[in-house]
Amino acid sequence: MGIKVPGATPATTGNKFANGGFETLDTGQTGIKNYFSNQAASPATAPDTTVQDRQAASAFLSNMLAPFGLSLLASEIDTIIRETTNENVIAERLRSSDSYKKRFKGLTQLRAKGITDIANEGEYLRLESNYRQVFRDAGMSSFLGAAGSETELDAISKLVGDYSVSVDEVAARVNDAQRIVAETPKEVRDSFQRFYNVDPSTLTAYVLDPVRTTNEINKRANAAMIGGLGMKQGLDFDVATSERVGTFLGGDNNLTSTQAEPQLTQIANIQRSTGRLAELEKSTLSAGETALASLDLDVEAQRKVKGLQSRERARFGGSSAFTSGSLKSNSKV
Repeated sequence: MGIKVPGATPATTGNKFANGGFETLDTGQTGIKNYFSNQAASPATAPDTTVQDRQAASAFLSNMLAPFGLSLLASEIDTIIRETTNENVIAERLRSSDSYKKRFKGLTQLRAKGITDIANEGEYLRLESNYRQVFRDAGMSSFLGAAGSETELDAISKLVGDYSVSVDEVAARVNDAQRIVAETPKEVRDSFQRFYNVDPSTLTAYVLDPVRTTNEINKRANAAMIGGLGMKQGLDFDVATSERVGTFLGGDNNLTSTQAEPQLTQIANIQRSTGRLAELEKSTLSAGETALASLDLDVEAQRKVKGLQSRERARFGGSSAFTSGSLKSNSKV
């Protein structure tokens, strides 16, 4: 799966190492220019102005790169430019350094796989910023770790290099995690753990796993909604029923409690009224059977519930909660 960088455009304000393609921020300060022009002199024999230019260039690089978490590269660049001013050599040596591989781990992994969707370091930095924004907007910044920390950089590198999921896809998956963790009753979170053995602390990592497709994650999030909200209504659904009902009501979209609760209320009413006869007859009527019958998803379940409904009327008189009207009124939301 390719990674797209929203809004990424070729840099026009910064310099690039010619032919080497290493995109940098504007490094056109006098100290750096003078340093490159006088670099031929060794430190021992260099004129004072060259030493001063080198010191100015080193200080400038450190100050410029630190806000971007690139301080390690400033040290590498400072070391390299003591030995050469060839821009291609500088770019090549910098990319082979441990500091570069650590800072741009995700980009390095993509290149090793032959993936060139992220053209340069500047685009990678923009991609990092976009990922941070997704988690910040979702109120889940803690998943990545402290801003600028090694933990955060490693987490982002996994999104890029290991998972290869785009910013838009990460946003969709994080939204599914947020639906379960932040926007739902405890029963929904419990259902996700009960169905898929995933607790809230590992949920975000679970939904970001590239082995699982976005549609599959959405299907499971919807199933957890059905399982949890059903539990609040006294309905004990298994995972298979929850997935069928969640898919029926939500499709490929995010199922909300506002959509699901009216349907579950009706199913609960049917289960309570019809289930009492099943108990008297010493038979069983599961919540899943009632749900599938009510939503026209299982012919055998419908036949069973209708039979109980008919015998209920004959035995107790009056009408049952399960009528032909209730069957017809249930439709996909």
